[in-house]
Amino acid sequence: MKPNNLKFIILTILSILVSCQKDDKAPPELIIGKWEWIRTIIPYGGQESNPQTSGFSITFEFMSNSIMKEYKNNSIINTSDYRIERNPSNPDDNILHSTIITSHFYMLNDSLIFNEAYVDGPVSTYKRKK
Repeated sequence: MKPNNLKFIILTILSILVSCQKDDKAPPELIIGKWEWIRTIIPYGGQESNPQTSGFSITFEFMSNSIMKEYKNNSIINTSDYRIERNPSNPDDNILHSTIITSHFYMLNDSLIFNEAYVDGPVSTYKRKK
C-alpha cells in the first residue's frame, strides 16, 4: 500500500472517530441557571396548570456548587443540595435528587422538563430565564 493511501485511511478513520464523540456537556453543567415554570400537565387526568391559572410563579435556580434554590413569586422558599444521576444505558434519562424535587428530567432546547408520567405523575416544563 502506498504511504499516501495509508495516511488517507488513517486520517479518515481518525476524523470519523472524532466526529462521533458526544458533547461533553452533561446535564449537571447544562442545568446551571434559573428556570421559570411554564406549565404542568397531568397526562392521565388531562389537567393543566400554569402561573396564570395557579396565581403564582415558581423559579428554580441551579448553581455550580450543587445548591438549588426554589422561588415562589420571586421570594426564596427552599434551598437544597442537589445531584444528578445519569442512566448509563440511556444517557437521555437523568434523575434530579434534592429535598425540593426528585424527578426524571430531560432538556430540550431552552426547556427543562421534569417527567413523572411513568408513575401517573405530572410533566412540568420550565424555560431558561434570561
